[in-house]
Amino acid sequence: MVTPEARKLAWMQRIAAAILCIYWIAFWADHSDLTAQAADVEWSFLLPDLVFIALAFVVGSRWLLAADRRADTVAALAGGALFYLGFLDTMMNIRGGQYTAVLSRGVVNAIVNVLCLGFGAFNIRYALNRAVGK
Repeated sequence: MVTPEARKLAWMQRIAAAILCIYWIAFWADHSDLTAQAADVEWSFLLPDLVFIALAFVVGSRWLLAADRRADTVAALAGGALFYLGFLDTMMNIRGGQYTAVLSRGVVNAIVNVLCLGFGAFNIRYALNRAVGK
C-alpha cells in the first residue's frame, strides 16, 4: 500500500524533475547575460542534472507509487545529488558574487539554492526514516 507521505513525495519528485528540465530549456533559450566562462561552467551541469537527478526522481517517483522498496534508495541517491548540487552552486555563487551582482538574479539564485538544499535533505531524511522503520 502506498502511504500518503510516499504519494506526496512522488509528486514532489516529479515536479522537481520537471523544474530541472524547464530550467535547462530556459537556460538554452537565453543565457546571454552570463559571461562566456560562467555559461561554460553552467553547461557542465546539464547532463548530471538531467540524467542523474531528474531521471532518478522520475524513476524513484514511479517506484514510490508502486510501493517498491527501491524507491528509498533512489530518494537518498537523488536527494544527495540535489543537496550536493545546491551546496556547490551556493559556494560558486558566493565566490562569483552572483548573490550581489544583480539583485533579481541574486534572489533567484538564493531561492534555487535553498530549494535544492531543502528538497535534497527532505529526500535523504525520508529514505533514512524508512531505513530505520519510522
